[in-house]
Formats: sequence, C-alpha cells, structure tokens
Amino acid sequence: MIHPCDGTGITLSMKIIPCHRTLPIITPLYGPGRLRLPQGLQAGTIQAPAGLGHWVNRIHIDDAARACAHLLTISDPQPLYIGTDDHPLPATELYDELARMMKVALPAQCLLPPTGKRLSNARLRASGWRPTWPTALEWYAKTVGAEFTTHVSDR
Repeated sequence: MIHPCDGTGITLSMKIIPCHRTLPIITPLYGPGRLRLPQGLQAGTIQAPAGLGHWVNRIHIDDAARACAHLLTISDPQPLYIGTDDHPLPATELYDELARMMKVALPAQCLLPPTGKRLSNARLRASGWRPTWPTALEWYAKTVGAEFTTHVSDR
C-alpha cells in the first residue's frame, strides 16, 4: 500500500512525474483583485520613487501561471527563468501613466537612491513562452482606466 507520509508515495510520484530542477522567479503580480497601486493613486497615498534605478518589474497573474505551466513542458529546462512582462518600466513612468489613465493627480515624487534592477524575460521567451499582457500598462489601460475610477468613487 502506498502511503503519502511514509515516503513511498513520494518515490512513486518521482517515477511518474519527472523532477524539474528549475526555479521560476516571478516578479510582483498585477491583475484582477490586485489593485493596490490604482487604489493608492486614487487615494493620493502613493509616492513615486524618483531618480535612476527604480524599476517596476511586474507580470500579470495569468501570465505567471502560464509561465510556470509552460516550464513543466520543457524537456531540458535551464535552472532559472525570470517571469516578468516584456517591458519593465521606471516607477515614475508607470505611476504617472496610470494616474493619467485614471484621471487622478500625479503622485508626489520622492528622491531615493537606486533600489531596483530592470529584469528580463528573454530566457523564458526563448523557451517559447509569450505573455498575453506584454506590459502592465496594456492591462491597466484595458481594465482599470475609467472603470476603476467609477468603481472606487462608488464606495
């Protein structure tokens, strides 16, 4: 009898399911239910870090799930893949553009030393994966824009 707690289940599953020693690094998620940034812009509580070196690397939650599923289909995967969209943005660019879409005030800027790096999904794309949402701004433009302003002001 196979029992999941005594190790026999693990041994059997390793024979059935190949073990991928691949690590997907998934950047912060955006998508349905993940509206902290737009809500903060609406409320005027978000400050944009100004200066060089403040990158916003994001990936849509559905694209992240598809990337992980895709990695399971690769016969000889690399040890590391970065799951991020195609166009990381400087923080002020994302925050300001989103505020314009929402027709709210641009966020205040605070000068800070560099805190981030621009990440690339080149290895993941080279493996055959493509994001449905190549940039966070595309999703925000389609989904958040006027609809978000309406929903938040109804509260």
